[in-house]
Amino acid sequence: MSIGRRRFSPRGLQQASPITCLNLLVHIGIGATLLFGFAQPRLHAQPAAAADVIVVGAGIAGLAAALEAARGGADVQILDMWSVFGGHAVMSGGGVAIVGTDYQRREGVMDTPELAARDFLQWGEDPDLEWVEYYANNSAQEIGSWLEALGVTWGALRQMPGNSVPRFHESNGRGLGLVTPIYRETLRHPNVSFRWNFRVTELLIEEDRVAGVNGEDTRSGVHAEIRADRVVLATGGFQSNLAMVLLHWPDELPAPGRLLVGSGLNSIGLGHELAQQADAAFHRMDHQWNYAYGLPHPRYPGEERALNAAVADAIWVNAAGERFVNEQGSTKEVFPAVVRQVPATYWAIFDQDGAATFFASGSGWDDAERIRREILENPEIVIRADTMEALAAAAGIDGRSLGGTIARFNSMVSAGVDADFGRFDGGVALPAAKKIDQPPFHAAQFFPMTRKSMGGVSIDRNGRVLDLAGELVTGLYAAGELTGFAGVNGSAGLEGTFLGPSVLTGRVAARTVLEDIAETRALAPVRPSAIDSPPASPRVFSMPEKSACESCHALPALVGEAREGYGHFERVHGEVLERGLDCGLCHAELTPFDPRSHAIDRIAQIDNCSNCHLAIEYPEP
Repeated sequence: MSIGRRRFSPRGLQQASPITCLNLLVHIGIGATLLFGFAQPRLHAQPAAAADVIVVGAGIAGLAAALEAARGGADVQILDMWSVFGGHAVMSGGGVAIVGTDYQRREGVMDTPELAARDFLQWGEDPDLEWVEYYANNSAQEIGSWLEALGVTWGALRQMPGNSVPRFHESNGRGLGLVTPIYRETLRHPNVSFRWNFRVTELLIEEDRVAGVNGEDTRSGVHAEIRADRVVLATGGFQSNLAMVLLHWPDELPAPGRLLVGSGLNSIGLGHELAQQADAAFHRMDHQWNYAYGLPHPRYPGEERALNAAVADAIWVNAAGERFVNEQGSTKEVFPAVVRQVPATYWAIFDQDGAATFFASGSGWDDAERIRREILENPEIVIRADTMEALAAAAGIDGRSLGGTIARFNSMVSAGVDADFGRFDGGVALPAAKKIDQPPFHAAQFFPMTRKSMGGVSIDRNGRVLDLAGELVTGLYAAGELTGFAGVNGSAGLEGTFLGPSVLTGRVAARTVLEDIAETRALAPVRPSAIDSPPASPRVFSMPEKSACESCHALPALVGEAREGYGHFERVHGEVLERGLDCGLCHAELTPFDPRSHAIDRIAQIDNCSNCHLAIEYPEP
């Protein structure tokens, strides 16, 4: 096997072609430009550090891989360019597609691997057959039972589009409730170490095998070499890299004139560039699960970031003021319909009563008051008027056409049947609709938004990375969204089939790592330590203690600096300043306060994540 520097093409994986977008990634989420290349100056290079396996990425796939490897006795070094765990999974609804679980049976749902495999094949159209079969047969044990043993609990069971039965297991606590138990258990293993704020820039390749990584501390700029005979890449997708998204845009869909970014801040294709250095093959790069629900994010004006949002009691109209799709259809139906509009955008039209059904996903957006203040009463986001004619004029929509569209929709609501798009029919299967007739009327303009990568680095059934010739890249493994979720989804996701495959591929890759290590030396399972701290006490600092904090930590200045490597710090402490929170809410473990000696307790800090992350990805029924 030869390991070179070939480039992969936007459509094919057989021949090389330049992909300059990976050499200049525009990280829209934080407004920083990340330059690849290996001519960067090295500042005070540190001595190499050793581990059995390096896991790059502390999202759900990386954590699953790290925990599996650690339990098997491997020394694990986890590297992440962020300062906290969880990746984009923390922001998710925490829904996982699992087949044939005890929870399903308790709810009277009979699900089988055969039924699930049929759904995957019919809905996804071209999934990886081998991975579909493995997922359908093993998800109950390798995902469901494994997560439950860690403490994950389920709060609801849903039937999502394309599924014959309910198999979407909604975790209590949403994404945070799903990822936190994995992270907490990982922290309990003494053979796992974390290195935060560390961006991997290069794979070390020696004698036709991967031998570690080079990278830099994002806060200090100090470069370091970290050596290990095995590297697991779990860096996520590329949906926050617009250049890369458009490069691999599917041929069958027109590229929208305006495309908002709705994926994780660090989902910018870094792992793809690393894998490319090892001559890795790529598959299905044009398979992208993007959404039609992109509202310009009120907290990132001018940054082209999207808030995933929807209004249940609204109709969608194009620039001509006409409906064009069933607004409550599946992503597989509505996204193509939106991008085929000219221009590729729509306005959600709703009335005062409908405003109460406005839903936005993400941290804190379950707060109706915040939605009212930051969205519904924000004239940059939502237009309001007392008449439909005035609303159309303000939105730039054909007024006569919009008036006719509203009148027809209201008449169909009275009749109980949507004769145009089948949104409602008065039956039990479809939700009832309400007339749009209570002023003031509202119009919110939505755009297509990026979300998930369903193609990526090619792996075998054991999680080993494959090169362009179909051979193994020795010492390199991959998991999660970086692999396009192993091709489980095909062209369309059944929902819950993103987090689920991330856990599964992470565990599979780690087991392979353990098997490879065992070829050279014996491994013994590691017993986790009982160091789990109790939840932080509710004690709040008194004013003198808070003043002492502020004497060293001038938050307004620190938050306003926009320093490299402090993205999460700036966001959470910006929230602290905005909400006027006391330091003790998140740092009660530091009491009694001693200015001479205090340190953050990573385990205690887990319980503080819920102060911000109340993420909901879909409205309650």
